[in-house]
Amino acid sequence: MISIIALLGACMAHAQGYRITVQLDGVQDSTVLLAVYNGNNKYARDTAKTDRKGLAVFAKNTPLAGGMYMLITGHTQLCDFLISDDQSQQFSIHYKKNGDKPVEIIFKKSPENTAFVDFQKYMGRRQSDARRLREQAQKDSSFRAAAADSLFQIADEEKEYTSGVIKQWNGKLLATLAKAVQPPPAAPEPEIPADHPKRDSIRWVHYFQWEKNHFFDNIDFADARLLNTPVFQPNFDTYFNTKIAQHPDTVIAAVHRILDKAKASDDMFMYCLGHLFNTYIKWKTLTITHDYAIGMEAVVVDLINRYYLAGEAPWAEKDTTFMRQIRDYVRNNRHSLVGLPAHDLPMQQLTGQQTSLYALQSAYTLLIFFDTNCSHCQKEIPLIYDTYKQYRDKGLQVFCVYIGRDGPEWQKFVEKHGLDWINAWDPYETTNFRELYTVQTTPQIYLLNADKKIIARRVTHDLLEQLLRFYIDKKAIDQPDTDGKENG
Repeated sequence: MISIIALLGACMAHAQGYRITVQLDGVQDSTVLLAVYNGNNKYARDTAKTDRKGLAVFAKNTPLAGGMYMLITGHTQLCDFLISDDQSQQFSIHYKKNGDKPVEIIFKKSPENTAFVDFQKYMGRRQSDARRLREQAQKDSSFRAAAADSLFQIADEEKEYTSGVIKQWNGKLLATLAKAVQPPPAAPEPEIPADHPKRDSIRWVHYFQWEKNHFFDNIDFADARLLNTPVFQPNFDTYFNTKIAQHPDTVIAAVHRILDKAKASDDMFMYCLGHLFNTYIKWKTLTITHDYAIGMEAVVVDLINRYYLAGEAPWAEKDTTFMRQIRDYVRNNRHSLVGLPAHDLPMQQLTGQQTSLYALQSAYTLLIFFDTNCSHCQKEIPLIYDTYKQYRDKGLQVFCVYIGRDGPEWQKFVEKHGLDWINAWDPYETTNFRELYTVQTTPQIYLLNADKKIIARRVTHDLLEQLLRFYIDKKAIDQPDTDGKENG
């Protein structure tokens, strides 16, 4: 009998959902929004209207997901608070105004949120103290040594205080947040002789590598509640944008490390994988090295093959359209990634003679796929030809493939624009060029080196000029962005 009553009591407690009573001084007869953080975004979860005394109640039978929430009225965000679990969703909030004094946020029946307010106040005071010390040290050089000692003391006090919060609220979201906002452990001083000629650069690399390797030491990937806070996503994005080299091989290695950590929670893994996929499939920036102009297509192919197509993302398998699209992406990109050798293309020239891509012997080869009916090609091809004329005596050749089947129309286009480079076609598509070179839209343009390795893909006229100045003229260029736009 006792066990049945206990079970019923547990079910009733779970069915209670949430009930949050709010008293908002100065906010009468107004709509109030209950919203949750989700990375850089905020999403509404409930609304209520205050009465003439500023009282409102948010209540539903379904519990709120763990995370950091806020109250918003109009364009004003009133306060933040935490939801740790199903047992912490019955409490009240008083947004108390005291004349000219700062607003007080008072919680009842929510000791964790009371502690959260105290934590925010303490960290705010410590950060304010540290900021004043740094500003004073900048103005007065004689104060720098004393300021440094005080800053170390503040850091030690913060660490001790935070450790107490983490211990006291172990298992609650407050503990996870308190740890997450702490900086990674300090790096040990490297042992480098004082007279070493590269001491400064070696120290910089040491500290940079340490910070990169320990960046997530205080982030609990097993706690998916962090996803519903403003803490996790900014750190996640900072790591991938600033702490690792923007090269596919480096990014792929980092992706594997982080996703291995994220597997501690199904929700965390789903978020991290999805966020990385969306980031890199939309990536437009090229990293230009002395060998290649690299995008992030290889990262996307790796994510698809290693996780989505390997059964690591069962939630995605329910979306047959998405799965078909990513399979197409791999099929259309796996053969033409930057750094891979270009596939040869035995074709027929406009003159009727046989030719092939590998028959061209040049320092650089521009491989073009175009259609006479493509409006973008009609604008882009003449511009590329003008650039070709400037560099054909410097080691640039062009293998220009017409993808259509209208021979007379093709000849008319070539003659109209005076295209005296290699003009070729494969009207019956025996070379499978569409799949080998992602020719879904036109123009598709690749730059190859002397070994016929792909240096750059999706080349535009503007990008081509920059690359040729860099590779042939040996002139420095700015790292460009490519919009990746294609028109067929």
